[in-house]
Amino acid sequence: MNKKDKKYITDLKEYITTAEGRVKYSLERFDILIISLSSGGLALSGTLYENFKNADKTLVDIAWIFFSSALIVNLLSQITGYYANKLDIKCTRILIEEVKGKEEEGTHKSIDCQKAVFNFLTRAFNGLSFLSLTTAIILIILFINLKQ
Repeated sequence: MNKKDKKYITDLKEYITTAEGRVKYSLERFDILIISLSSGGLALSGTLYENFKNADKTLVDIAWIFFSSALIVNLLSQITGYYANKLDIKCTRILIEEVKGKEEEGTHKSIDCQKAVFNFLTRAFNGLSFLSLTTAIILIILFINLKQ
């Protein structure tokens, strides 16, 4: 194995370490915000429901659905994000073995395809959870403004 291959393998190993960090990170930040705001929105909606007993609460009901869907879709994005990152690590390890000559070239391609699907789903779920949360917040603001 030449110096260039050794350097490449070292870079790939460092990449694995970075990808493992992304696995952890993908389970934390954006999702914590969505979960916190959606949970808070559900609690606020419940309070509004109690305080406006005689009002038409259709907007609050719909907001509840959107807050709840933001939580559920966010959970799905957690799952797909986890698998995308795990497949990324697996694919990189196979690349290392290919460079060392221990694995047939191209064996990582099917895993790469699966990883791309999970990455797409994760981005779609994150976008959908953000859209659901935003819609719910707008509905609550509309409800409050219409009741003043």
